[in-house]
Amino acid sequence: MRKENINVLTIRKCIWQLLLLSRPEWGFIFSQVALMVALLYQLPIGSLITSSVSIFLFSMGHFSLNGYYDKQSDALNPRGLSLRNPLTNSSQLQKHHIIIWIILIWTLLIPLNLIMVPNSLSQQKLFLGFITFTIGMTGSILYSVPPFKFKARPILDILVTFLIVGLFIPFFIGLLGPSTLVEFNLIGLGIILNIILISGIHLPTMLIDFDTDQKIGDKTTAVFLGKKKARYLTASIVIIRVFLLIVLNLHLMNIGILISNWTPFILGIIEIIAVYNLLSRQDQEGALLLYRTIIITSGGGAVIFGLLYSPALLVAYGL
Repeated sequence: MRKENINVLTIRKCIWQLLLLSRPEWGFIFSQVALMVALLYQLPIGSLITSSVSIFLFSMGHFSLNGYYDKQSDALNPRGLSLRNPLTNSSQLQKHHIIIWIILIWTLLIPLNLIMVPNSLSQQKLFLGFITFTIGMTGSILYSVPPFKFKARPILDILVTFLIVGLFIPFFIGLLGPSTLVEFNLIGLGIILNIILISGIHLPTMLIDFDTDQKIGDKTTAVFLGKKKARYLTASIVIIRVFLLIVLNLHLMNIGILISNWTPFILGIIEIIAVYNLLSRQDQEGALLLYRTIIITSGGGAVIFGLLYSPALLVAYGL
């Protein structure tokens, strides 16, 4: 009996560590971004749920893969806001456990999409879904797994991130509606929205990890440029992000998708203050504060977007 209890505890501990490795906080962020895109596309309720859950599951698989190959650097530099990588602390997880976990998570997407998505069995939708998801999985593998490990290669680390989040998510969600694919003008808006959001989050993390990446030989864009140039690049992109979010917001208001919304102006000022702090402090804490600020403003902005978009949804769904 005691041996059985030990086995049960071991299994529970492994599952808990796999959940931590999956970084569900990141999955939540990306699922909210997916929900914003699905709202923008005015997808049916079932598709709204599917978009959020699908991207959450995909993200969990991606970060499990990323966490396994980042265990060396994470042991030296656990981030303040992210959950600690369990592989850095006498974990019982083995490589085959993580591979099985990732396959299981990503496989769950198949029945989820076949059951919840309208006309999911149409040949065109099945073909496009297979191609789109293959691109997402390939990008995830190229990003984290040696010998590719594009996350440790300058410029490619940014480009692959934009490929996964900026292109994969909008196209994948575009397949979740009743038609084969939503209108290209809406997909274009979804791509712009995703690229704006991820551009502000990804670069500060490279600054946070700068010393560790340099120590273990990971030549990220930040390491390639050096701290000073990387700091100015990050500041410039965040400022551009603020400007583009305001322009996108005004465009959505102009075409009648969104009611009056001053949120991007207010949140943009908060982000610019964090940028000023980054440039004036010139240390890792400044990068960490900017990262935390953008996580909070992105999450808060997503909630407010949903609330202010509700009237348009009520009309679209005839409620």
